[in-house]
Amino acid sequence: MNGKSLILRPVGLLLFLLLAACGNNLEADLLTYEESTEQLISLNNEFNDTVNNMNFDKLQLMYYGDEDVDIEYLQNLKTEVDENLVPITDSLSEELDNIEVTNSEIEEAHSIISESVSVKHDFTSQMSSFLDSYVLSIDSNSQLVSLSHSFITHQEERDNIIESAESPEEVAEINQLIEVLNVNSEALDEHSTAFHNEKSVEEKEQYANDILLPMLDEHIAALNALNISTDKATRARTISLEMYYNYRTYFEERKKVMASVENLQEVSLQNVLPLVETAATLDSQYKEALENKKNETR
Repeated sequence: MNGKSLILRPVGLLLFLLLAACGNNLEADLLTYEESTEQLISLNNEFNDTVNNMNFDKLQLMYYGDEDVDIEYLQNLKTEVDENLVPITDSLSEELDNIEVTNSEIEEAHSIISESVSVKHDFTSQMSSFLDSYVLSIDSNSQLVSLSHSFITHQEERDNIIESAESPEEVAEINQLIEVLNVNSEALDEHSTAFHNEKSVEEKEQYANDILLPMLDEHIAALNALNISTDKATRARTISLEMYYNYRTYFEERKKVMASVENLQEVSLQNVLPLVETAATLDSQYKEALENKKNETR
């Protein structure tokens, strides 16, 4: 028995020394790792502070119709995301790429902060895209409402001028104008219906670009080609031209609205905002994992 004990003691001592050496290596590697991640952690904290100071609750209330749209707030939020968060996340990614981890035990913890940075990057890019589309949709819809009102106003003014034509020259020129307008209106009604009947956003955009907008340019050219000189006919034509230029703007804005709505469907706010909580959870897990490794060296 004693002989066996004498043989085992050096082996036990060797194991103890090996474990102690491993512990010393981990402690040294942890110290090196923490020094190399100082800037990363600083940027990470800056990101968290910036996000925590943003009022995303107000954004949710507006988007889901529980609060009136505040375009100034949206513009400020968009600026803060694009000018503050985007540079921070870009710097986070760059800093992360510069960190080299050689200890497999530390790598487990490091993978958590890597995932957190990735989630923060996803949040920032998706929120930026969402705000771009949301603000664009609000602006374009406002423009469409304004154009709709202008169509009514112009129509009433033109009708009054047409009805007031008295002299044979005025009546003759107004009739020329009406003839062109009737042809134009028939084509516009037909192709507007076809445009709205197209199923996909891409098909609608192509129809507008290939057919509607060139057709409106032809209608404008036809109005400009009329040989009219009386004040009333000239004024009626000017109003008609304003209406057709507004038709062009209307379809351009419709394209923007369709594109923004499609993007808002792809980048859902209810999927973007939870990424903040996901990143915060990963940050907590990272701190805990790193602390556990430190405890192993004590």
